[in-house]
Amino acid sequence: MTPLWADLAGIIAAVLSTSSGLTQLGRLLRARTALGIATGTWILTTMSTVTWFGYAISLHSPVQEFANGSWMFFVLVLTSMMLRSRGQVAQVVGVVAVFASLALFTALGSISTAIPGTCGIIASLLMSLPQIRYAVRHGRGPGVSVLGWALGALAAAMWFVYGVGTRQIPVFINTGIQTVLLVAVVIALIANPTHTTSEREYDPAQ
Repeated sequence: MTPLWADLAGIIAAVLSTSSGLTQLGRLLRARTALGIATGTWILTTMSTVTWFGYAISLHSPVQEFANGSWMFFVLVLTSMMLRSRGQVAQVVGVVAVFASLALFTALGSISTAIPGTCGIIASLLMSLPQIRYAVRHGRGPGVSVLGWALGALAAAMWFVYGVGTRQIPVFINTGIQTVLLVAVVIALIANPTHTTSEREYDPAQ
């Protein structure tokens, strides 16, 4: 039986995760650009979202389904914006690829939840690194929400508590390390508030 404190941590984590995604989504829509978000972070965030959503669906965990499902909206908008310069066909292909990946990891999760869980750990742990590098080199872009990243760090900390309480090893290993990395992103964004690369010169791979 799951302890009450773990259930509460999961609910708080879900709310914070959803708030994080919606905050960053709002930033993208207001700025009308994804400038400032590293390409590596976009790809790994997408991978993290679909794998953990597939994990949650396979595990039949409403709390995790809600949190990761809400991030799908952010990922879809981000994917569309990141591919905007490549044309509508690329945008459609990107969105379809996101849904196809979700279907794949959900199917794999029905075989073993360790498959999407392991992939989710890898993607989640790596997704912050390109953003830290970008923020240090170029500063904070207009498409980046510091509050969104801060809420993500708080959410990761609460997911860690939830993972410990429910004894979900993939969850607490991932979120324990992820909390530290997300805090590092927030620090880098605050320390470098001025963006130094114009959109015309912008190479999202950097």
